[in-house]
Amino acid sequence: MRSRHFAGALCLAAALLALPAGARGAGQPRAGAEAAGQELEGPAAARRADLVEFREKFFEQDRSYPAAARAEAEARLARLEKEAAGMEAAAFELEVARIVALADNGHTVSFPGPRSRRYDRIPVRFVPFGERFFVLRAREPLSDLLGAELVAIDGRPMSELRAAARSLAGGVPSRRDRFASLLFESPEQLFALGFAAARDAATYRFAAAGGTNVERRIAAEPADPARPRGNADRFLFPDPVEGEGSAWRTLLAPAQAPASLREPDVPFRWRPEPGIEAIVIELRQNNDSGGRPIDRFLREATGAVRDAQPKNVVLDMRLNPGGDLGTTRDFAEGLPALVPGRIFVLTSPWTFSAAISTVGYLKAKAPSRVTIVGEPVGDRLVFFAEGRPVTLTNTGIVLLPATQRHDYRNGCRDFTDCHGAVVRHPIAVPTLDPEIAAPWTIEAYRSGRDPGMEAVAAALARKS
Repeated sequence: MRSRHFAGALCLAAALLALPAGARGAGQPRAGAEAAGQELEGPAAARRADLVEFREKFFEQDRSYPAAARAEAEARLARLEKEAAGMEAAAFELEVARIVALADNGHTVSFPGPRSRRYDRIPVRFVPFGERFFVLRAREPLSDLLGAELVAIDGRPMSELRAAARSLAGGVPSRRDRFASLLFESPEQLFALGFAAARDAATYRFAAAGGTNVERRIAAEPADPARPRGNADRFLFPDPVEGEGSAWRTLLAPAQAPASLREPDVPFRWRPEPGIEAIVIELRQNNDSGGRPIDRFLREATGAVRDAQPKNVVLDMRLNPGGDLGTTRDFAEGLPALVPGRIFVLTSPWTFSAAISTVGYLKAKAPSRVTIVGEPVGDRLVFFAEGRPVTLTNTGIVLLPATQRHDYRNGCRDFTDCHGAVVRHPIAVPTLDPEIAAPWTIEAYRSGRDPGMEAVAAALARKS
């Protein structure tokens, strides 16, 4: 069996961000047909063909739906097949996403990134801190909103908006929230779900830093295949996004960012932290990146630990969406032998897929010496993964079915449908929840502090 562990909504992010962005909306004619005065296929035929593809390439391949959820998905899919011709494109795509989300599995995905580029978007970027969403980037003249908390859209409170966003993705609620901003930033998609009064603008209500409420009617910009690309985790980094332009402003200046939020395009790094007698190793993905092979980096990091002989190690996995679990297994299991003191692992809801596997291998190897710090990881200990992405021909909807089980609670002893790599190299841990809570808060972010590293320093000070 394959050893590559596909990471659902983010493991394939780099590939998906690079997808050709000219996918047609449902029912739009192919290039040249409109000029000839002919439409090769109408909305009904295009969507009908895509739903046939959906059944064959996604629904019949996925193994993650519980029986009751599959029955509900089947019923909704049958209804969609009857009603699709009369639906607007956004409503059709969002209903497909809701059918996918019924699996309640983080790796069973209708990707929101490619979808977002087919619809409008306001020039503001929201990033979640826990269940709250804040403006971390905005284009002039909206920069006065930086740092403000989103509290309502067209009078609909965040409790309703979060529920709507969570209906479009599977998995644990914190993971679903990581992609909610792609809905909140699009009046056109909100309108399709009945949460906005118009397709091209909405009234956003914010709580400013001083506690005052601010309302702003914000017009959306039309769909743009060339729109600068990035998920909300990229917007945590204050550095400019490629193609963003000089009019964009950020809450945090790049020079104010803590070490963990610098060099966003560097996939793995290590640095000494003399104040805590440690080396910090950051893994932001579990696979190669262009000319940066991960195995070479892990050898360098291992050599650095051997040479420096630090007392402690910090492994930062907070912004790691996954990749190939086989790339880091030996490194994770060998790390406890390299240091005499403590090993801290920083996690968050962005920690997903093969990143969770890495944390599991390390924790299982030395449970008493490995301390997890931060926020819970972005998935359960039992989930399905290992699918290949599917792009529906006419709408361009990108899907990921999940075909093999991962069980990190009991090492796949109770199942016969587990991924081969975790059968051969099992993980069995009672929990990966943090032993030291250290969520990244807006207050810490605004002041350029890193709560995870502060918690590590505090824990070591208590032991000294």
